[in-house]
Amino acid sequence: MKRFFQVFIVLSLLFSSCTSQKELLYLQDIDTGTEDNIFFKQSIDYKIQKQDILYIRIYSMNQEANELFNLTSGRYQQNLFQNETSLFINGYSVNDSGNIDLPIIGNVNVLYKTVEEAKNSIQSQADEILRNSSVVVKLISFKFSVLGEVHGPGMYRNYNNQLTVLEAIAMAGDITDYGNRKKVLIIRPTKSGTETFRIDLTSSKV
Repeated sequence: MKRFFQVFIVLSLLFSSCTSQKELLYLQDIDTGTEDNIFFKQSIDYKIQKQDILYIRIYSMNQEANELFNLTSGRYQQNLFQNETSLFINGYSVNDSGNIDLPIIGNVNVLYKTVEEAKNSIQSQADEILRNSSVVVKLISFKFSVLGEVHGPGMYRNYNNQLTVLEAIAMAGDITDYGNRKKVLIIRPTKSGTETFRIDLTSSKV
């Protein structure tokens, strides 16, 4: 069964008739008496998974080669970004072996690589065929779902290689007054399988 969503965020319900104001606050342990609070955390880029879809274009000074590598152009290429079906049909899907099959170049393994790492892998192979080539790689299938006690539950698409839980919840319209901010369930795929864990959004350690 194909994995349709990269990340699930599930908000549990608070079983109480009323919710205190404190329970609605995020990052409660930040010192409000201090003007500046700096948190040093390593940014982690998204790692490409099986069945992901990538937008890939390879350009060079050779117009004929450009036409071979890039089958869409002009107005059709503009419509490509406005139509999800076109993205699926014309993008490059990562197969079960972690490869994408590019014209002329052939298979390139991109599994568990960041978008930048995948671009570098494609660039190195393109350079063996073309002079002064330039490669563009974008992730077009970074979908996630937010379910439970939020104002706008559903599936969302992220156009950035990074996404925080707070950003995902903001896109879903924030947690309702009945959602438990201390027990937010995260479900995401990893190399070894599906990982589940809970986080506390009232803590700055999130």
